[in-house]
Amino acid sequence: MRRDQIKSEIESLETLSKQGESYSDGKDRFGWRNPIRKDTGTLLKSLVITRNPEHVLEIGTAHGLSALYLIEGFHDFSNQDLDTIDFDQGVSDSTQARMDRLGVPVNVHFGDAIEVFPKLNKRYDLVFFDAQKNQYLPQLNSLIDLKLIGAGTVILADNVLDRKSECQPFLDWFHENEINHHIIETECGLLVARL
Repeated sequence: MRRDQIKSEIESLETLSKQGESYSDGKDRFGWRNPIRKDTGTLLKSLVITRNPEHVLEIGTAHGLSALYLIEGFHDFSNQDLDTIDFDQGVSDSTQARMDRLGVPVNVHFGDAIEVFPKLNKRYDLVFFDAQKNQYLPQLNSLIDLKLIGAGTVILADNVLDRKSECQPFLDWFHENEINHHIIETECGLLVARL
């Protein structure tokens, strides 16, 4: 029954405008919240099914659409979980309420990702980057430094084609460190790598 509810919630969230919406944390920090494209969501689900990660981290919650695609791929809700981070308090609260209503193992953390990372206490098997594109590399380095990710962690990152210039330092890091990675030509471009 829960999987039917997740699918129904995904269908509902898929009706949101893909043009996105601007947002602010009220402290001079602005951004653009843009729901993932359906082709990316389907890939996220498939990659989770294939990798079967125990602990998943998502950076950039928005309304929870990508989180729902990720957990739709979970094999066992009692042994898998997802932590997701968003710096918009209202969105964080409403998304956590949605996840609680669905009864799924998702914890929404409010705050700047780099400030939230030290509060996390598990090693992640899969990380999905989908927040500010120019923060992908600092966030990746912070996760490595804090030992929240390491050898074997699957890295996924959205918008690496349509926002390539913002993602370039992040993309260069994979080349410079000779990390095998692929960019799947979705509507926005999805990087897939394994550390």
